[in-house]
Amino acid sequence: MIPRISNNFFSKLIEGIEGIAQAYGYNILLSTSNNDIEKELEYLNIFQERQLDGIIFSVTQFTEQHQQFFEQTAVPAVYLGQRMENQSKYPFVTIDNIKAAYEATRYLIQQNHEQIAILAGPESDKATCDHRLQGYIEALEEAGLPVQPAWQTKRFHTIADGYHAAAHIMSQSEKPTAIFACSDQQALGAINYLHEHGYNVPNDISVMGFDDIDLATVFSPKLSTVKQKPVDSGAVAMELMMDQLEGRSIYKMEHLVPYRVVVRESTGSL
Repeated sequence: MIPRISNNFFSKLIEGIEGIAQAYGYNILLSTSNNDIEKELEYLNIFQERQLDGIIFSVTQFTEQHQQFFEQTAVPAVYLGQRMENQSKYPFVTIDNIKAAYEATRYLIQQNHEQIAILAGPESDKATCDHRLQGYIEALEEAGLPVQPAWQTKRFHTIADGYHAAAHIMSQSEKPTAIFACSDQQALGAINYLHEHGYNVPNDISVMGFDDIDLATVFSPKLSTVKQKPVDSGAVAMELMMDQLEGRSIYKMEHLVPYRVVVRESTGSL
């Protein structure tokens, strides 16, 4: 289960999952929830009733109702994209979001930016809101730079949300010289807003994204970003599912996949 297939990041996750599943002779049933918790819970119960072999769960919210379902179900499962430290039943696959956001922000600081805004994910999404916001704040505090609440937004990962987030940030009397967006889609929306309102990226303001979706290299300017490897993450998740289905022991719950900061045209130095 994923939030939406229209986000290129999630379609790449499915590509990785499906490749391994087919190699083992399994087919996948894809469900998209559009961040609707009731729909997610309905799907989970349908999966259980239909006796599916396993569930790979990649959504942005994990409520008490989700937790109760997974505590009670006997269906093998893997969590994908969120750090699930407070449980020891199922493995999870993600990146170190705190460290990745710290490194992205530190790169901007190294380019002499001292006024850096962040477009975080929605409050319900621990990975792209809490953890990436934490990494951003840690980098600012380490450099002795102020943390400005007015330069922080928490919205969904769509181009439209990025556009409106940038509008809010740039409406402040004091404006940042750089924006760190916690998804490429938000970053692209922010750049659209900036271009429409007479700002040159990166000469007037730098923009850093997160994910490295396909559009990152065809958009103008080409997007600096934190490169994830969602195909690899999906493949790791499916291998962990196969370990459970075939009775192999899983020795650790946390599985972190690599990432790296990629510098392109949307960021510059002061």
